Amino acid sequence: MNQRRILVTVAIVAGAGGAFLLGRATRGPGSAPPPVATSAPATQQVYTCSMHPQVRLDRPGKCPICEMPLVPAAAADTSSSETPRLQLSDHALAMASVETTPVTRRELARGLRAVGKIQYDESSLATVTARVDGYAERLFVSITGIEIKAGDHLAEVYSPDLIVAQQELLIALQGGTNGQPGSLVETAKLKLRRWGLTEEQIAELVTSKKIAERVTLFSPIRGTVIERSIVQDSAFRAGDALYRVANLDRVWVYLDVYEYDLAWVRYGQRVAIVAEALPGRAFEGRVTFVQPLVNEETRTVRVPVHVLNEDHALKPGMFVSAVIESTLAADGRAAATGVEGRYTCPMHPHVLREESGPCPLCEMPLEQIPGSPPPAAALPGAGPPTDPAPVYVCPMKCEGAKTYPEPANCPVCEMKLELAAPSNRQLPLGVLCVPTSAVLDSGTRQIVYVERSRGLFEPREVVLGPRVGELLPVLGGLAEGERVVTRGGFLIDSQFQITGQPSLFYPGGLMAGPAGHAHGGGDSSGAARDSRVPAPPAAAPTPHEH
Repeated sequence: MNQRRILVTVAIVAGAGGAFLLGRATRGPGSAPPPVATSAPATQQVYTCSMHPQVRLDRPGKCPICEMPLVPAAAADTSSSETPRLQLSDHALAMASVETTPVTRRELARGLRAVGKIQYDESSLATVTARVDGYAERLFVSITGIEIKAGDHLAEVYSPDLIVAQQELLIALQGGTNGQPGSLVETAKLKLRRWGLTEEQIAELVTSKKIAERVTLFSPIRGTVIERSIVQDSAFRAGDALYRVANLDRVWVYLDVYEYDLAWVRYGQRVAIVAEALPGRAFEGRVTFVQPLVNEETRTVRVPVHVLNEDHALKPGMFVSAVIESTLAADGRAAATGVEGRYTCPMHPHVLREESGPCPLCEMPLEQIPGSPPPAAALPGAGPPTDPAPVYVCPMKCEGAKTYPEPANCPVCEMKLELAAPSNRQLPLGVLCVPTSAVLDSGTRQIVYVERSRGLFEPREVVLGPRVGELLPVLGGLAEGERVVTRGGFLIDSQFQITGQPSLFYPGGLMAGPAGHAHGGGDSSGAARDSRVPAPPAAAPTPHEH
């Protein structure tokens, strides 16, 4: 029996060896293996995680980050230049509670609230200065805060220099040259005027021919004494400040406006002002200008507001609350305030005139305020809009924005004036705006999702202006009438991420990485992998046959 088994085993081995040798002899050395039929590679299914869309694997399983089951996802072609879009069924829209709103034009107005402090009108501050050495024999104004008028007596002083000047005038009068230009009499009178004596005091000296040992100093201006430096029976020298006077008929309100609200502030805006010390009273002012400096500690800018204060109810140092009435223009800045085209003084911006001429304070020529006034349709209670009257400008802008009502030649360069384009006719009224809930903000970019048709959405990057309540003005990226998603935007954005298309945090799609940057190398398909996702195992080496 054992011998029989051994014989069978030997026969099997011998048969296998013979077949092997026969096969090698048939192929010959160096012959290639027989071809294997292959099929065209099919599109590979991609699996991703609902919570971590950056995970993209070629096989089902669990997420290597959170261990949630992976779901199938279609790989997006981010190399295409077409706008990425997403189609949702009616059932998906209902489950996500997606709502859309049309982009419309509205008049965006805001009452910008600010706090401020009453200060003196700097242009009304004045100082009564001693022009000669002397002694204060008697004070008529000895209390700070007293209101004085021009011509009121301030103090009675004794000055040896004034006595000598009076004596010189009397000696010149005895010479008989009075009234002649350049005479000693006129020179002596001019000297007394320069040293602070009034015309009445000089005329009294000429009439009485009696020298006054004590001379009364009179106030040259009207206002309130805010500082007194002279003391009775004290000496003073030429150039010393005796009194400081401020006119409180006009005051400035310095408002502190945060830098992110500066887009709402413009020269000429009307301001409503109230003070807790004056309940029931409201004051109205106008923005004088915007200071060019930002307080680095409070991040605010001081905005002076010119306010009339004829009854002196507003006191310097008083805290007030203010509301700046501002309307937003189509370009995202504060709209025209109505002072455009009028005339103002560059040194005193609170001066406003309808016609050109000298400044009433410094006599400088007034300059025209650039810009165009708001259209009539934008004013409250106005009728239907009408075309503005034609105006003409110099093509070389020799006089800036100055316009002329009739055609003529430029008075500077003598070129023929051209018809100015009425810009207000091209600007539509209102501002494009969307609800704040429609905007997805990543901190570096803002996007909205536009519904192109029923259930078809595409992302759109937008440029926004300052927020107005629950609305955001749109300066670019959208057109009037388009519908934007106001509810369910984040769900749509997550679906864009899952499918690998560009989204809020992945402008270039998942293949390009966050914010459109790809760090390091990628796999053969170009997909960006998360650092926490384990790489697939390397393929086993192909056996080498000798």
